[in-house]
Amino acid sequence: MAPLGHRVPIVAERGYHIQSASARWRWPSDLPPVVFEDRAVVVSGFSSGVRATSFVEFSRHDAPPDPRKWDRLRHHVAELGIPFGDDVTTWWGSRPTLPDYLPAIGRSTKDPRVLYAFGHQHLGLTLGPITGEIVAQLATEEAPAVDLSAFAVERFDRGFFG
Repeated sequence: MAPLGHRVPIVAERGYHIQSASARWRWPSDLPPVVFEDRAVVVSGFSSGVRATSFVEFSRHDAPPDPRKWDRLRHHVAELGIPFGDDVTTWWGSRPTLPDYLPAIGRSTKDPRVLYAFGHQHLGLTLGPITGEIVAQLATEEAPAVDLSAFAVERFDRGFFG
């Protein structure tokens, strides 16, 4: 967005998850993601296995991962009785985050040929369908089903973030 002249203060939030391929045979395939609010853990089934995720941190992009986060996820999974096997794999990586935790969705005011949709703060899969519909409406020059003013990147040109 910077080459177009938009200022977008996106930062990288690092997240962690563990996954077990063998657990997919013991996890209901039609179960949507389950949020265990008291533990701040989300468990989701995929064709590649069952994933448990939690924890975010702001850190340098080149900082090493904190293995205590994976240990804590293993502890939660075990206490919840989630059928993870011995084949647990770990992941950590950066996720784009905007300071107001709202996604950026719209048409560039600098170049109307550019449509954008990013910064969904860990909710990309959840918000993907509605975001896709909105982008399709913008691409076909239909009026979006929702007011996009709160999601415009220009919100960072003014006020607290500008």
